[in-house]
Amino acid sequence: MSTTNVQAFRRSGFTLARFKGIPITLGYTWLLLAAVVVAVYAPIVQRSVPGIGAGASLAVAALFALTLLLSVFLHELGHALVSLRAGIGVRRINLDALGGFTEMDREAPKPGTAAAIALAGPAVSAALGALGLAGLFVTDPGSLPWQLSFQICVANLLVAVYNLLPGLPLDGGKALQAGIWAVTGDRWTGYRLAGWAGRAVAVATLAGGLWLFAADWFSPFGLILLIFVAFELWRGATSAIRAARMGPKIKALDAAALARPFVFAQRTERLGEALARAEGREVVVREEDPVGVLDREAVAAVPPERIEAMPLSGLVRGRIAQIPADLRGQALIDAIGRVGADYFLLGDERHPTGLLYTADVVKALR
Repeated sequence: MSTTNVQAFRRSGFTLARFKGIPITLGYTWLLLAAVVVAVYAPIVQRSVPGIGAGASLAVAALFALTLLLSVFLHELGHALVSLRAGIGVRRINLDALGGFTEMDREAPKPGTAAAIALAGPAVSAALGALGLAGLFVTDPGSLPWQLSFQICVANLLVAVYNLLPGLPLDGGKALQAGIWAVTGDRWTGYRLAGWAGRAVAVATLAGGLWLFAADWFSPFGLILLIFVAFELWRGATSAIRAARMGPKIKALDAAALARPFVFAQRTERLGEALARAEGREVVVREEDPVGVLDREAVAAVPPERIEAMPLSGLVRGRIAQIPADLRGQALIDAIGRVGADYFLLGDERHPTGLLYTADVVKALR
């Protein structure tokens, strides 16, 4: 399975709700996990709780599956809230069979901020685990409330501890990357070292899963799930190592150097007139404000005899925004990620100095 396919696999699902405008997406894979949890846990409830019927045990198992989902959501919400507090936008929170992930619109600007965002999730899971542990002391051993408290305690503490392992893309790996960044002053060294640590964690996860399966502690489904987890860890760690190799290219980015010359044209103008004035430069089409850029591929498809009379309105493409002309390196990447436009006018709003294609920035990083 390719990286692209894995990402699509994890992103497939539907939006459950929105929190502070952030879509909360439930992956279809979670539904499969929930069905397995109910099938496995319901017989355990029926054996452990005297007098409970088959229907009630299924309801309790379903409640436990929902409790796990809520735990993962609160873990990811911890990341999201600290990110928002730091002024970093959150695009969405995704929940699936492999846990969850919070997608932010840009990198943390400082090591301390990166570490705080990373550690917020495990802190929430640890707090939920502590609540479950407290429940064990106030409920009767073997009772239904005791069973639920035990599962909440174990599930959340395992999530907290595992996520703190020092390897990317785990939260502990993100904190490790931030620590190395703080010591060396280079975020890319942190990515490289924490990425290699993440590969080691992935291998250890796979080895541990095989050992538990051989010892009859894991079902075949549990082993398959752990293989997916190990694969995701390896993929995330590899992405971090690749990002580290890209560091010098990112540092060399310069918005002004990548910008193209352009002219403004009114939307009511005809194509022939605009091309004559442009003299090979890009054409930014506007009404009161810029609305897009003249699509050169669309222009090439216009028959020569129609160029003079063709209106510009049907040939405009993309979303256009404004950014400072002096942006460089990671600051440029962050600005593009935060705005998400296809084109950027550089400099002063009244007298922009150039037109930056997002595609040109991507090309410079290859």
